Amino acid sequence: MENNLKIKGNIWIETDTGLQINAVKALLLEQIDVLGSISEAAKVLNIPYRRAWGMIQEMNRNSSFEIVAKEAGGKAGGHSILTEGGRDILQLFKDVNDSLKQYSNGENGCFSGWKEN
Repeated sequence: MENNLKIKGNIWIETDTGLQINAVKALLLEQIDVLGSISEAAKVLNIPYRRAWGMIQEMNRNSSFEIVAKEAGGKAGGHSILTEGGRDILQLFKDVNDSLKQYSNGENGCFSGWKEN
């Protein structure tokens, strides 16, 4: 009996300094980059602002460089930006995640013809 074999998994990137980027954090970084706001990014992702802010603080604290820079604002409010290092680590996560998806989808043909005993 021939079956389709699927490999599934969740990845995260972890550095020697303790920085960890998983799918949720990557989505948060991506939305901050697009929207320029931690609050708006949290709303889009339907996560509490406090949790989003905690993730940003944790990433910045455990990184050798700032991931998200927050600028206080006046009447118009502040905004947040993804730093160059933040964009780099986000892109690395996306590249690794895309590679895992390609591999797990068998796009390289390594799982074709697998048979269950």
